Amino acid sequence: MLPRVFPEEIVIANVVQLPSGPHRRVLIAHQRADVRHALRTLVESARVSVVEAVDGDDALAKLEYLSFDLLVLELDLPRRDGVTLMQLHRVLLAHERVAVDPPAVVLTLPPEVRNNLTLITHLESLGVAALIDDAPRPEAAQLVEAILAARAAHRAGKPAAA
Repeated sequence: MLPRVFPEEIVIANVVQLPSGPHRRVLIAHQRADVRHALRTLVESARVSVVEAVDGDDALAKLEYLSFDLLVLELDLPRRDGVTLMQLHRVLLAHERVAVDPPAVVLTLPPEVRNNLTLITHLESLGVAALIDDAPRPEAAQLVEAILAARAAHRAGKPAAA
């Protein structure tokens, strides 16, 4: 007599279990490949995917087709600086048929303007979530993680952790 196999007993060996839970997407737009690579290395994980752009036009093209939870933009990004790109993207999102929260924005600052209080105050008034060095440090990973966690909590209707 042949063994019987019922549907609940069938095991498929080539099935890959995908991770469950929220997946976040981050756009890193910086003209220097070494900075993009350093940021990608710090930020990318099983739950966070990274898309890179080399200038403002490249970033804008990616923003047209993909949604992001966080934009990490170079302040002096060629072809559209980080502030212009952020503001243009917000205007485009405001005209979408379905309301979409704009992604959080982190700007990378070059050494010559890091201590310019007037600039920093202006950038904060525009709604920039954080500012980091053009030469990213390991602390950037915790900062990005905290921003993404706060956005996820806000979307879930929970208060953000302090």
